[in-house]
Amino acid sequence: MRAPHLAVLPLLGLLASPPAVAGSTAQVSIASEEDWFASQYTPGGLEVRADVRVFTLYALLNRAGHDAGPVERAHPVPVIRYTPARARVRQVLASAPDAVLTEARAYFAAHPEPVEVYLARVLGGPKAPGRAASLTGLEELLARAEQEWPLTALRAETLPDFRFEQRAWLPLLDAPVQQATRLLGLPEGGPAPRVVVNLLEAEGSVRPVDTGQGWVIVVGPVTRTPDAEPVVRELARGVLSSRLSGRLGARWAGGAAALKDARARGAGEGTVEEYGVALLSRALALTATGAPAGAYEAAGRDGYFGLKTLSRSFEEARPVDAWALDGLARAVPQQAPRK
Repeated sequence: MRAPHLAVLPLLGLLASPPAVAGSTAQVSIASEEDWFASQYTPGGLEVRADVRVFTLYALLNRAGHDAGPVERAHPVPVIRYTPARARVRQVLASAPDAVLTEARAYFAAHPEPVEVYLARVLGGPKAPGRAASLTGLEELLARAEQEWPLTALRAETLPDFRFEQRAWLPLLDAPVQQATRLLGLPEGGPAPRVVVNLLEAEGSVRPVDTGQGWVIVVGPVTRTPDAEPVVRELARGVLSSRLSGRLGARWAGGAAALKDARARGAGEGTVEEYGVALLSRALALTATGAPAGAYEAAGRDGYFGLKTLSRSFEEARPVDAWALDGLARAVPQQAPRK
């Protein structure tokens, strides 16, 4: 029997497809294939998808120049390493009709949003929160790509690669995600977090997406073996960024000094609020995955210090956003071990 919090909806299109848009053919051309290019489930009921709409979006992005990935050779001309599925899609679409590409490039130029916003739109539909609502016409663009490019055949050809990657995640996610949903205080019985596997993205990428119908974590191809910690960390970052927006930067005494020290040690966050959320997210992920002491020490050397103190704060009954400032204040005085 599946865990109550991870109860999933059947594949009736309710979550698998965004609401139809008046005048759009996107639902007919894209959603019709979702029954076979869709979901597998962990023993606890967590959904791990291969999503048609994400495939179509990233096929467009790759054809339009999205080539992010590990650099296999830097000189004299950089060579980017792609997975076989992504390389095959790029190869076939290189000779696809240019009319869709021209339209896509114009659309992307007119809507210069982060890819997470595009993912929110395709996974949540027109009612997705935030700036995703501004992406009017995206469904029609995806529908045209479906009609004029051989995407159905490419999905069929790459399906074994997607299935292999999906199955690799199934044994790893239940306990960490269940623990994370409890620590984050996600409502019991609400939409469970879902995972979408995207082989047309850079290796190791993890993107949290708020669809308005629950959180989706879009994971790229694994670099070596699947690791639940980055998945939980990005879920926590997405949830906490939304909850704590505007509440950390000006109120966290000592935050600016902590950020300066952290950046000198390699942390990549640019603002106090981003850094505070990063600390909380990393501490939660290490707690949820039962990480050993060495993982906390390694994070400290990279500029994310005080995580062990923060991890103990998750034992409190209060939700994270209620004690975040106090927890960060307790963690800040702890300096990272010197390299």
